[in-house]
Amino acid sequence: MIRSVTDPVQRREFARRIAGKPYFAAVLGTRCALFGPHPASGWRFYLLPGEAVLALRGGTATLCGRLPEGEAGAEAREELEGFLRFLAVERLVAEAPPDLPGWAADSPLLLRELPRGRTLPLPPAPPPELRLDLHPPMQPVSRLVFPQDRAEQEQFYSQACTALAHGFGVCRTLWAGERPVCTVGCYEQSGGEAYLSAGVTAPDWRGRGLASWLIVGLADDLAAARTVRFACAPALGPFYDRLGFAEAGALLQFTRK
Repeated sequence: MIRSVTDPVQRREFARRIAGKPYFAAVLGTRCALFGPHPASGWRFYLLPGEAVLALRGGTATLCGRLPEGEAGAEAREELEGFLRFLAVERLVAEAPPDLPGWAADSPLLLRELPRGRTLPLPPAPPPELRLDLHPPMQPVSRLVFPQDRAEQEQFYSQACTALAHGFGVCRTLWAGERPVCTVGCYEQSGGEAYLSAGVTAPDWRGRGLASWLIVGLADDLAAARTVRFACAPALGPFYDRLGFAEAGALLQFTRK
């Protein structure tokens, strides 16, 4: 049976099931802790049969853990598929192949990491006319991250501000005058993992090494206390390999046929 996470006991069980799992512990753990008690946030969290959990927002679902084997597993998969179809979910991110009918594998996202206690060589510093801001206002940052989508801007702004206010991360931004031109942040953390995201450079400032410097600098600082991880498209894997980040697996992606 699929059970909605609605109380502190269920949230603790949700956290137990994802504990120690790269990406899921930090990302799903932070989101459940911050937004699980607030249904109006748009996030929904579920405990599935076996040891699996599910997180939903909009048309995307994230699945962590494995469903039971045998007859119980077949019933659980049938229930899950009907549940996802009823909620019009079109994209699924998973730890392992979910073996659900009607879904096709898409390109995976690659996980890269900097283990706790290690540092990477810092790339060359940005031009001196750029200013580093360790506590930037998040509205202009959200417009840099999602320049064409007002709804995504508002969602990112709300989630990032909530995470920062509760001590789950940091944001660093480079400014050219009154305009942010490069940013990266950490908005999800667990006890052992800090997850980097929203690394963006303005189009007219790309190719100058700004993101390399900002990402490595933040990763080095966070790795003093936690292993740093992030996901990237396969095409960006060689870039992060050159910076020195190690391979850490992949997030599987599926779309409805």
